[in-house]
Amino acid sequence: MANKQYSASKWFREFGKALDPGVIKSSLYALLVGLIGGLVAQGLLELIYLFTNLFFFGKWSFAINYPVGNHLGAWVILIPPIGGLLVGIMVHYWEPTLKGHGIPEAMEAVLVGKSKVRMRVGILKPLATAFAIGTGGPFGAEGPIIQTGAAFGSIFAQFTKMTPYQRRVLLAAGAAAGMAATFTAPFAGILVAIELLLFEFRARSFIPVALASCVATAVRVHFVGWAPLFPTPAFALVSMQELWLFGLLGVIMGLIAIAMIRVLFYLEELFDRFPIAPSKIWAPVAGAFLLGIIGYLYPQVFGTGYDTIRDMLNDRLSTGTLLGVSFAKFWGLVISLGSGTTGGVFAPSLIVGGGVGAVYAQVLHHFLPGMISDPALYALVAMAAVFGGIARAPFTSIVFLFELSRNPNALLPLVVCCVVSDGFVRLLSAESIMTGKLVKRGLIVRQDYSVPVLMRARIEQVMRKSFTVIKANDSVRTVIRDVSTEGTGIVPVIEGDGHLVGIVEAHDLLRGADTDSRVRDIARHDYVAAHPGDTVDDVTKEMLIHNAENVVVVEGNGIQKPIGVARAADILRLRRWVIEEEGVEVSGGLTPSAAPSVREASADPRVNHPT
Repeated sequence: MANKQYSASKWFREFGKALDPGVIKSSLYALLVGLIGGLVAQGLLELIYLFTNLFFFGKWSFAINYPVGNHLGAWVILIPPIGGLLVGIMVHYWEPTLKGHGIPEAMEAVLVGKSKVRMRVGILKPLATAFAIGTGGPFGAEGPIIQTGAAFGSIFAQFTKMTPYQRRVLLAAGAAAGMAATFTAPFAGILVAIELLLFEFRARSFIPVALASCVATAVRVHFVGWAPLFPTPAFALVSMQELWLFGLLGVIMGLIAIAMIRVLFYLEELFDRFPIAPSKIWAPVAGAFLLGIIGYLYPQVFGTGYDTIRDMLNDRLSTGTLLGVSFAKFWGLVISLGSGTTGGVFAPSLIVGGGVGAVYAQVLHHFLPGMISDPALYALVAMAAVFGGIARAPFTSIVFLFELSRNPNALLPLVVCCVVSDGFVRLLSAESIMTGKLVKRGLIVRQDYSVPVLMRARIEQVMRKSFTVIKANDSVRTVIRDVSTEGTGIVPVIEGDGHLVGIVEAHDLLRGADTDSRVRDIARHDYVAAHPGDTVDDVTKEMLIHNAENVVVVEGNGIQKPIGVARAADILRLRRWVIEEEGVEVSGGLTPSAAPSVREASADPRVNHPT
């Protein structure tokens, strides 16, 4: 019986150490959030189709239809302003966060709003998006669906009274569900949450987000099946030398991405100063009117453009049409979004990049006919590279276009082109299209993430191994007489067997100098006892919980014998370690394994120097 108990305790002795058990609760809730996100995404798409049929074809129908086939002639110019007016009224009177493409608003909720989103955002955002896209807005549904899914995840977490971090996880789970359910792309949904909302890759957040994304994808498959949204022919590279051409294409897409970011930011500032008040209503109307003119010349600009993307990926458009549609979509997007309406940037960026990428291949094929593969492959890769550049989310873009096309031969060109585009944009642009708006509001947003140095270091790497210890039964006066208190720092107080009793500092000893006190009488307990293998991250958490600035590192054999001491300043030196790792010269540099001593060894027999 005893052996069985020992065996059971052996199996469960590490329970909860690598993963917080609270993830079980978050995961169960995430399953429900994924179901809600999948249904919301499907509902929004249906609503967009309804308004498209209603405004462009005059019929009440939920059938999939695109504005490009309308027969309104010049009257089509007046359709987008209707949507602009409706969205402007909603933004001005009810919910300012409806303005924009959705993801920055979700990011702001994570960064400064403790992941709290109002209920009306979850209700009004899909309605505003349906009005905007259904009246010809040149947007994708993914950004608003991501924001809507994030809103429902946050609302659910608030309703169940979860912690701020758990709300953040469920918000990201809702966003991932929205993305996955829109495009039948579960992995892309996960990466959107990681690259644009969580800024971390940890099991406690990754597991719930992945489960939500999978459930939402299952909802999507239930309604429309498993077929790829953008089917393509089986692409194949002519040779590996072609990868150089995809690298050059990445530079071109990077330039387009930079242009899109800067023109959009400029137009946002321009429309913010719109002379007709209230600008939040009339600026979107003016932008939509300009969109109507562009759409009259190029009807492919209107709506999500999924049909145009399919044509690009199957070589159905001429060179002139490809360039014209890409140019028109670029301006239709930045004008409409800059004027203050709502919609996603993903689908439009695919059209902008796809047209240029296809023409790039056609031009090269004219000069290098034996080196160029299908222009549609270049269109596919360029689509991912533009969005990866403007959003600073290269992995999301690579996986997303791979999932949408289900074309394994496109994977290598996707990686080359996207990372080149992303690197080029980062060199020349401090902010992405997702973070620019937030930076203007004074927020600090970093889309790069790495393992924090506090989690990479153990406390034994920063502790000071040379220190003074004092016996608990010693007289305070004797200690002051025999031990120099200058520069002593933390002084552990120990029993005769070396067991830790508390700590004192110089000012504690001086306060007890006029009494007959023993050291144990003035010993303090405002410290954290740690073991050598504890991570600095865990130790600092304990310091914050106990409001302590001092750490005493003790042996892990059951007897708390001090072997090192550390203070908050010692932990801050880890930052120097990171700087030196990155190759920056720092005067007086050190590594955590070579932490300096507080003071040299004393000749006094009371002073021990544990090794």
